[in-house]
Amino acid sequence: MLSPQALEQFCKAEKIPAFRVKQILEAIYEKGVQSYDEISTLPKDLRKTLSEKFPISTVTPSAHEISADGSTEKVLFKLRDEGVVESVLMHFKDGRKTVCVSSEVGCPLKCTFCASGTLLFKRSLQAEEIADQVIYFGRALKRKGERLNHVVYMGIGEPFRNYDNLIKSLKILMDDKFLGLGARKITVSTAGIADKIRTFADEPFQVNLALSLHAPTQELRAKIMPISRRFTLDEVMESVKYYLKKTNRRISFEYVMLNGINDTEECAHQLVKLIREKLGPLKKLTHVNMIPYNATDIAEIKGSTKEQMRKFRAILEKANIPATIRVSLGQDIAAACGQLANKVEKKEKV
Repeated sequence: MLSPQALEQFCKAEKIPAFRVKQILEAIYEKGVQSYDEISTLPKDLRKTLSEKFPISTVTPSAHEISADGSTEKVLFKLRDEGVVESVLMHFKDGRKTVCVSSEVGCPLKCTFCASGTLLFKRSLQAEEIADQVIYFGRALKRKGERLNHVVYMGIGEPFRNYDNLIKSLKILMDDKFLGLGARKITVSTAGIADKIRTFADEPFQVNLALSLHAPTQELRAKIMPISRRFTLDEVMESVKYYLKKTNRRISFEYVMLNGINDTEECAHQLVKLIREKLGPLKKLTHVNMIPYNATDIAEIKGSTKEQMRKFRAILEKANIPATIRVSLGQDIAAACGQLANKVEKKEKV
């Protein structure tokens, strides 16, 4: 992430003329260039100096895959310490351009159905490294005359384990100097860090919250999401209740549909009971986002059938709990979190 103020200070120290600063900022923020080499108005030696001493971004694309229908683009980014993270750009038919961003290098949560959990956790990302994943796609779209309009923190890692950098990155993305995204166009997902859900409720902006629920009971959730042994389902739902009371904003319950594991009619009835008993009248502020499972070669788990998902949704809707089956994009390029990183890692080991 290149800050205008930092660039001005750097150029002043390097005795680079002020008019060059203007050229650079216009090229980056108005034309969406991704490297100094694209700024042909700059002398070659200056481009080299800037690239070496003041890079535009903290992340560098190292692998790029696009789905056959063009709806999904996945990029593996290398960090300066050679760590890797991945991000996905999704083009929806209604015009939404949504980036799914990572918050950590690897993920320590080890959810049984998620490819991210097989990646060795190395460290949390800095705020600039999180924001630069989004800014990369924002600039790419700008060059095409298009605009990025939604961001979801649902990539590799648990955002609330990296809370301070999460908040800093949100402020960068909402800053008019960078992308100027509205808070309501951003969604942060958590696997259930109960205390941070409460802290997030007290923040002075209206960024959306999603809870990766994935199971209606403590017993089942602990089996597929080890984090539930640290933050029980009761604790998480109490924090959700606090969030809803404090913000009066809707929360989305993310629920990946796993065949024979959490998709039975019994599970649907248990989910209804959970939401009713734990949230009472606040259930009107909830929405269940049923997610078709992107099968991986990491775990021997299959996704629910379309018929089973329809039955599950019907039970929720009969109980007046809104539910939708999410559009699944990018299956042909392994768009689920961690799959591209795993694939590249395997190739490098060969």
